[in-house]
Amino acid sequence: MDTGTVLTAPMKMLVPPHLSVSCQRLPDAPGHCSRFEFECQPVKKCVPNWKRCDGLKDCQDGTDELNCPTHSTLLCPNGFKCEDGEACIMLAERCDGFLDCFDSSDERNCTDENLVYKVQNLQWTADFSGNITLTWTRPKKMPLASCVYTIHYRMVGESTWKSLETHSNKTSSVLKVLKPDCTYHVKVQVQCLTKTYNTNDFITLRTPEGLPDPPRHLQLMLKREAEGVVICQWAPPANAHGLIREYVVEYSRSGSKEWSSGRASSNYSEIENLQVNSFYTFRVAAVTSRGVGNWSDSKAIRTIKGKVIPAPTIRIDSYDENSITFTLKMEGNIQVNGYVVNIFWAFDTHRQEKRSLFIDGEKSSQTVSNLTAQTPYEISAWAKTELGDSPLSFAHVVTSGSRPSPPSLKAKAVNQTAVECNWTGPKNVLYRNPNTTTTTLHNITVIVNRDEQYLFLVRVVSPYQGPPSDYLVVKMIPDNRLPPRHLHAVHLAKTFAVIKWESPYDSPDQDMLYAVSVKDLVRKTDRNYKVKTRNSTVEYTIRKLEPGGKYHIVIQLGNMSKEASLKISTVPLAAPEALKIIAEKDHILLFWKSLALKESQFTESRGYEIHMFDSVSNSTSYLGNTTENVFKVSNLKPGHNYSFAVQARCLYNGQMCGEPATLLYNELTTGENPAASMMEKSTDVAAIVVPILFFLLVTMGVGFVILYMRHRRLQNSFLAFANSHYSSRLGSAIFSAGDDLGDEDDEAPMITGFSDDVPMVIA
Repeated sequence: MDTGTVLTAPMKMLVPPHLSVSCQRLPDAPGHCSRFEFECQPVKKCVPNWKRCDGLKDCQDGTDELNCPTHSTLLCPNGFKCEDGEACIMLAERCDGFLDCFDSSDERNCTDENLVYKVQNLQWTADFSGNITLTWTRPKKMPLASCVYTIHYRMVGESTWKSLETHSNKTSSVLKVLKPDCTYHVKVQVQCLTKTYNTNDFITLRTPEGLPDPPRHLQLMLKREAEGVVICQWAPPANAHGLIREYVVEYSRSGSKEWSSGRASSNYSEIENLQVNSFYTFRVAAVTSRGVGNWSDSKAIRTIKGKVIPAPTIRIDSYDENSITFTLKMEGNIQVNGYVVNIFWAFDTHRQEKRSLFIDGEKSSQTVSNLTAQTPYEISAWAKTELGDSPLSFAHVVTSGSRPSPPSLKAKAVNQTAVECNWTGPKNVLYRNPNTTTTTLHNITVIVNRDEQYLFLVRVVSPYQGPPSDYLVVKMIPDNRLPPRHLHAVHLAKTFAVIKWESPYDSPDQDMLYAVSVKDLVRKTDRNYKVKTRNSTVEYTIRKLEPGGKYHIVIQLGNMSKEASLKISTVPLAAPEALKIIAEKDHILLFWKSLALKESQFTESRGYEIHMFDSVSNSTSYLGNTTENVFKVSNLKPGHNYSFAVQARCLYNGQMCGEPATLLYNELTTGENPAASMMEKSTDVAAIVVPILFFLLVTMGVGFVILYMRHRRLQNSFLAFANSHYSSRLGSAIFSAGDDLGDEDDEAPMITGFSDDVPMVIA
């Protein structure tokens, strides 16, 4: 061992049990906590400073939560105070599934009494048609069977929320009634059987631009400096529903069906290169990002240089609360065919209303009634003359009296197709998009067609056309007792049928169980199936049907609601192919291919049936049936034309038949149609001669092959025999007539000319 090496060995120390060593950390000595720690009293313990006043007791006596500045000053008289005293939250935010307090105390100790269901992740998207689709996340632990959603919306600047009851617990909905190019606040609340859970969380959205209203006051003038140039001027639309990118001006010459178009960046355009002394019709439309809007009224003008058409004069004769009387007059010696008058007014800043009328040229005085008191009206008029339409004239009148207040409307859905409406006010008309109903009552039940959103408003129409009420949006209530809709067959085959239908109401929010009953009208049997799906449109395939069968299909919900029915017929078996006729002396034979080769559903045991039609007697007779592919027909009358039909044998009292194969036979006619007879005869002869010629050709080919093989065999035998008798010494082959070829015979035949240098070749 090297003397410089020290060996050490582990040594085990035995410690008595009562002297065992503890691994626990000893408490810090007083005054030994760092400046980033807090020292607990009286039990000495160091805790991080960030745990000081956090609402949780880290010290045994809670000294880390004493003398906190917010605990004594923060008050929450109308809300919930977080346990750490750092914040106040609204009562609606308590137990709503969101962590609003830093210490999570707002989501602890929640019961059914203080639980709040609040949707999460509320988002919106807009489509090209202007509809807004809302999507959100279902609140945690919300029961699906007893809770639905309600959508509330209001235009920014308004204080009143409008509501839309979805009657659904689906986490998406489509808003179709928002005005274009406007900003809205939208929120979604949960409504259960016992409680409505209010929320102040909303999103702000901007609806897409809409189609603009038609431009107003289109006027046409001829340019004095040039021929064939028309100046067009107009006023912007009353409601652009967005930013107007440009205007489109269209014009057409009288008598032509083609329209030409031009573009203008403002409300002015010059159309050049028009034919002189021709009538042209003009119209204009505004364009937004949504597309081309509504067209203005059409105006016409004749392109005659130097001719100026003055504007008519509008004189207001009198007016009262519900009517205006005015007179139209045209200066100059211009023949007037009539006047076009438009009356504009607006009860809503987002919608301009209009009434148009045509006044004959000889009658220039006009009274417009059914107006509303204390309402500004704008009257525009132009004259239709022999030179074209004149420029516009305007007049403004405010009717006398006091404007009546709009009716107050209430509407609610009572089921999927009925809405109860009632209102206050005189005689009213109820508007429903897209239909209108007039009544003298103050209530009405409106019937709709399907589960959708509908816009309702009511207004007076007589003795004045008053301001409308605020519109109400009604979402129809789904009704499981209604029948499935639009039941129809999509595809019919031999052994199956594809049918399609829609659910009783749109967008089912739960699985729906349908009972499908298939009644065989031929066999008098029934089959029933069950279809469970949540889809609005259902496509189902009914299998194991029979070709040529007739069936009655009935579909209803599993709760035995009203039913929808449909009758269908499957595709029959195909007709036999290659039907032929061979004429004998006193009868004919019908031949055809086996139908089993084409139809897998057909067996020869079912058989065929044969029918015959006599054109002379105009009668059809049943000849019989057979399980073979040939049938003999006798007793045919000379001079008669016959049509034979062969089809798969019918089942069940002449039903479920196959398609017939027909063939005309007039072989026995006497000179009526010899060409047709010869054609049929040549066809039948060819059917026999062609196979015989084919057989003869095959036989001749086989004979040539046999002769060639025999020739080669004889040739090979002769060659072998000649080589065996060849003598290299003599250079010739010697043949003997006897058995002993070694005997020399002077008269033995000899073949000469062979040698070792020249090979023998026998061709």
